Amino acid sequence: MVYGKRWKIAQIGGVPLYISSSWIWMAAFFVWLVDANVSLFRDVSAWEALGLSLLNALLFFGAILVHEAAHAAMARALGLPVCGITLLFWGGATETKTHGRGAGGEFLVSMVGPLATLGMAGVFSLLAGATSGVMRYLIAYLAHLSLLFAAFNALPGYPLDGGRMLMAAIWGATKNRRTAMRATGYTGIAVGAGLGYLAFLDFQRHGGWWPFLGIVAFTMIATSRGMDKRIALHDQLADGTAADAMRPAPPAVPAALSLSQTLDTYLRGAPDQAFPVVEDGLVIGTISIESARKVGTKDPLRPTREGTAPLSTTAVVTPDEHLADVVEWLHGRDGLVVADGALLGAIGPDDIERWYRRKVLGEREDTGAWGVESSPPGPPPRPDL
Repeated sequence: MVYGKRWKIAQIGGVPLYISSSWIWMAAFFVWLVDANVSLFRDVSAWEALGLSLLNALLFFGAILVHEAAHAAMARALGLPVCGITLLFWGGATETKTHGRGAGGEFLVSMVGPLATLGMAGVFSLLAGATSGVMRYLIAYLAHLSLLFAAFNALPGYPLDGGRMLMAAIWGATKNRRTAMRATGYTGIAVGAGLGYLAFLDFQRHGGWWPFLGIVAFTMIATSRGMDKRIALHDQLADGTAADAMRPAPPAVPAALSLSQTLDTYLRGAPDQAFPVVEDGLVIGTISIESARKVGTKDPLRPTREGTAPLSTTAVVTPDEHLADVVEWLHGRDGLVVADGALLGAIGPDDIERWYRRKVLGEREDTGAWGVESSPPGPPPRPDL
């Protein structure tokens, strides 16, 4: 999943919440769309219409956040790490390791999202019944929209939740994830083509849904068409492990070191980087300027452990995990390689690409993708991916 530029806006239950650049455009469009409809009411001024539109948008995207929070809560209930939630133009994405609990875990984590949205449709329906006038119209519209999105998200096409549920069901029935991925790819193409046809019909009728339907149809078809290549790459990467591709671990910060010393020794020279924090030989989390600032501004002499972000918000893999699973979990970011709590190294997409070029394509170490001899780039700035 490609998020593009994103910014952290909050942390809920220890899970970072981000908004992407694409979400901002979608939010602005949604406010404009609602504002245009509310302005049709004669007894509503322009400023009142704008205020109601902003409130409506807040409730709508709040419902999306509930949807993603349901994914995160189920993942945590299954003992899976959750590194973040990102709001995107079409909804959101929860960063978790669903395949870590097999087909059953994949199905449960995917299923709760549409159920949560369906529940929000019921909540909005009850609220609409308790209000009147313009507010009743807006909340009833939200109920209708939530019901539509719950049904839409349950469609059996990847990367929608319904597609993930279908993949998990086929995976559980066949005991073969490759077969499930391939079948889901074919289904996604069919569902995407159907949505594309609906977008065409809506365009002919001068409706307002065709841009959204068209974008989702294109995304589904493009993603599903690439499923065979993804499976082939999965097979090639399955021959390697995280230990084969990892690079040396970044400098570790002692947990007992004061935040002031950590800032001077580690963070000031790398303001966009997060460093692992180690206590009694075990990594307990990561420290960055952002996480350190929350505590350090009040008392810079407090130990680093008190300004440490929990390890559950960082992509962590074991040295024996296959690179195919590592790629799927990293989602384009860097992670740590940890064994029994001990920090062994770091790994990211560039490290895996270097291993792929060397072991699969047979290229020499000094002719990698970066044009310099064995010089892997550092981790990308956070919170960008």
